[in-house]
Amino acid sequence: MSETTSSPGSVAIDGSVAPLLGALAVLYRPTRQHLAHLIELGGHGAPLLVVDNSPAGSAAIAEALGAQGIEYLWNANRGGIAGAYNRGLARLFERGFGAVALFDQDSQVSADYFRVMLESCVALGPRAFAIGPRIYDENIRRFLPQIYSNGFSIRTLMFEAGASLQPCSFLLSSGCVISCRAYRRLGAFAEALFIDHVDTEYSLRALLRGVQFYVEPRLTLSHRIGEKRQHRLGPIRLTSMNHPAFRRYYMARNGMHLCIQYIPSLPIAFVPNLITLLQVFQVLLFESGKLAKLSGIGCGIVDGLLGRLGPLEAARPRLAARLARG
Repeated sequence: MSETTSSPGSVAIDGSVAPLLGALAVLYRPTRQHLAHLIELGGHGAPLLVVDNSPAGSAAIAEALGAQGIEYLWNANRGGIAGAYNRGLARLFERGFGAVALFDQDSQVSADYFRVMLESCVALGPRAFAIGPRIYDENIRRFLPQIYSNGFSIRTLMFEAGASLQPCSFLLSSGCVISCRAYRRLGAFAEALFIDHVDTEYSLRALLRGVQFYVEPRLTLSHRIGEKRQHRLGPIRLTSMNHPAFRRYYMARNGMHLCIQYIPSLPIAFVPNLITLLQVFQVLLFESGKLAKLSGIGCGIVDGLLGRLGPLEAARPRLAARLARG
C-alpha cells in the first residue's frame, strides 16, 4: 500500500483520496448522556467509529448511532481498553486515514478541536507522531503537568500564550491523535495490560523507539481521573484518588510490569511504582474499603513481578469474585 500526501486534510492511498483525520471512541456500559456526547462528537465533521466494550452488544445503540452516521463495532471487552483501540485503529487505518483521534465515552471537545488537530497533522507531515491536548482535571480544577523526558530525567513543560506544538514524552490516550505511521512503527497497544498504564506503556515504547509525541497547547480537554478529593494533613494538602479496588490491582500490577520491562533502558519507568506507593498512603489515610484496595494493590504487585497479566478474572478469579461481591 503506497501513501503520499495529497492536499491539506487528505492523504492519497493507492491513487484514491481519503480524509486524513478520523475519530475513535470507546464505550463501556454507556448511559444516555454518554450517547449524547458521542452524537455531539460525531457532529464535528470527522468520521467517527465507536467501539463498544460492554459485555453485550446493543442493536439499539448501533441503530441510534448509525442514524447519525456513526459506525458501531462491538468488541466485548476483548483486550480491555487496549483491545478496543487496536480493533478500531486497525479498521480506520486500513481504510486510509492518516491519523485517528482517541476518545472516552464522556469526552467533550471544543468546536475547533478537529480543525486545530488537522492543522497540526498537516504541519508534521508524513512523520510518525502522536499529539495530545492539554488536560484539565475537573476534580482538582487545574491542568495536569506535561512532561518531557530523555529516559533518565524529567522536566515539566511551560506554555506561553499562543504557543504551538511542543515535543513531550507522555500523553493520555483520551483526546490524543496518533498517526498511522506511528501506529505501524510502534505496533498495537498492549492488550495484556487490559486497563491502566496502557498509555504509559505506549509512551515508554515511543520514547525507546524514537517516535516523537507532541502537546498542542491551543487545545484543552477536560477530564476526570478517578474521584479525586482534597485533604489537609496539618499544613500539607493531599489528594486521594478513590479508585475502586479492581482498578488499584491493575494500576499496581501494570506499574510493576512496566518497571521490569523498561527500567534497563528507561530508568523513569520506575515512576509508576512511586505512584503505587503514594496510593497506599492515600488508601490508609483517607479512603474507604481499605482492606479490599490494599489487597488489590498487594496482589497486583506480586502479579506484576511474576508477569501474570490479562484481565483480573483470568489472572486471579478468586480475587475478582471477591471484589465483585463488594
